[in-house]
Amino acid sequence: MRTKYKIEFFFFNSFAKIFKLIGLRRTRQSTRILSYFLYYAVPVRKKVVLSNLKSAFPGLNDNELNRLARKNYQNILITFFELMILPFCSEKEIESEISIDNVDLITEIIGQKDPAIILTGHFGGWEFCMSSITLKLGREFSLLAQPQSNPLVSDYVMKAREKFGNKIILSGISVRKIYETIKKGGLIGVAGDQRGHYEGPRFSFFGRPTALYTGTASIALKMDCPVIMAAFERQKDFSYKMHLEELDMNNLPEDQEAKLAELTQRYITFLEKHIKKNPEQYFWMHKIWKY
Repeated sequence: MRTKYKIEFFFFNSFAKIFKLIGLRRTRQSTRILSYFLYYAVPVRKKVVLSNLKSAFPGLNDNELNRLARKNYQNILITFFELMILPFCSEKEIESEISIDNVDLITEIIGQKDPAIILTGHFGGWEFCMSSITLKLGREFSLLAQPQSNPLVSDYVMKAREKFGNKIILSGISVRKIYETIKKGGLIGVAGDQRGHYEGPRFSFFGRPTALYTGTASIALKMDCPVIMAAFERQKDFSYKMHLEELDMNNLPEDQEAKLAELTQRYITFLEKHIKKNPEQYFWMHKIWKY
């Protein structure tokens, strides 16, 4: 175990213990001050955030872009601080923080034993809500996740995600496990907006072509499995509203690759619709339009 990992985890765990003491609400409120410090004193990936926002919202002036970017830092802090404090939250506390706008439609689709894929993106409370979604829908989820570079932090994060009954499927062995879970009537949770390979297909995102993976669409078609698109919108009081919508699998092209492209575009269009309403809540810190 590298000394670097131990030092990183010491500070990580120290913050988690502080958050436990002050509670969920005050932890979220603390980001208002910390985001200013991070944005102006330690501007991690600030140029990337501003570049992405300028590409997505070309009509904003510099002052508006900086204001939006600073709010984005706060929302990112909330997202990761919530994950750190999640192991110390109660089921009652979690359930009171989340509402679903069309829960009847979703429970009708998944029932008690039918398989489905919950397809979300890095927007709003994706960590908080996906880690606790089993409480809201009453069924166990298997979440697709990538381990962190620091094994100590990674272990903490994975346990936090499993706190309320979820299971984790690690990337690398994901495809086989996903197929097995769906065959058994299970539920899969995945964020589908990771940047795809350079050689991969392109999709329109805020009017610009970006590479995305089509793996989720491929699995859904092969397994004849419904896909529920999810956007977890953070409210002013820090609670969340889950916006869930079934991915329309009708009126698809005949060609297989064209089918995958059409389904993936329908998903990213859904996500873009919700990002436009709350642009500060998206994870703008990676190079979306790298190539």
